[in-house]
Amino acid sequence: MKKIGALLIFITTFTLGNAQEIAVQQVQAPAQIPFAQPFDLSYRLSYTPDYEISLDKDTLPEDFEITQSAFTPNGSGSGVYTISAIPFALNQSTFTVTFLLTKNGKTAAKTTHDQPITVTPVKIFNDKKLREIRAAYIPIGWLAWLIAFLVTVAIIYALYCWANSRKQNRLKVAAQEDTRPCDEIALSKIDALLNSGLWERKAYKLFYISLSDILREYLWRQLHIDTSADTSAELLLRAKKSPALQPLLPPLKDFLASGDLVKFAKAEPEETTRNKDVQILREIIQQTTPKPEEISIKETSK
Repeated sequence: MKKIGALLIFITTFTLGNAQEIAVQQVQAPAQIPFAQPFDLSYRLSYTPDYEISLDKDTLPEDFEITQSAFTPNGSGSGVYTISAIPFALNQSTFTVTFLLTKNGKTAAKTTHDQPITVTPVKIFNDKKLREIRAAYIPIGWLAWLIAFLVTVAIIYALYCWANSRKQNRLKVAAQEDTRPCDEIALSKIDALLNSGLWERKAYKLFYISLSDILREYLWRQLHIDTSADTSAELLLRAKKSPALQPLLPPLKDFLASGDLVKFAKAEPEETTRNKDVQILREIIQQTTPKPEEISIKETSK
């Protein structure tokens, strides 16, 4: 019985004597550190000789960015592990680190240490005597895009003005080529349109476009009102400001509405509707044409 007891004591003593150990003996770390300010932590370790010390990176805290780590042995079974980190979380944080004791790629022991660290906000200077000495920052990429956008807008606007000017010039040249009275030109064009065959071919849209163009050209020749680029609503607004057209606003409105139905709503007008619109246009021309006595008065006043 005594022999068995002595054997058990020997086995226990031998096992404990060969157990692998690793422990943190001392830690040097700041109690407080400013936000995003790099700092160092030093861990003095004691461990079983002939083993290697490594850092378990999977257990490192997410609130800190590890920039550097290194182990410096001080002799058999001791050494210092230094870690450089940057905090990215305010207030109280815990820096948790786990050290591994390995040999031949196998882990024999490990130890975990929690270090409380307070992360303080970055100090902001409110001294009124301080002034900015750096040059104003202008993002080059955004500036280039802004300049390109402004140049594009300027080109589009210039092209629009050029096209509009050409259109007006064509209208003015066309008005200057025919030396007949304005009403005679417009009435002759109405007759030519009625004899063009467009109505018989059921080209109603083209017919009403031509009829509207006769009105617009006449307004420019007779009253010097440029409606070449106006919608029907814009043309009516100009007519309200013209003393010669104000008495004719109701029939003019009916004429434009009838034309819009054909041009944009694809309506197929009856012949009676066509005759009514042609008659409205003739009356507008006739009532806005100066009478011979009015022309004589104007010439006498000159």
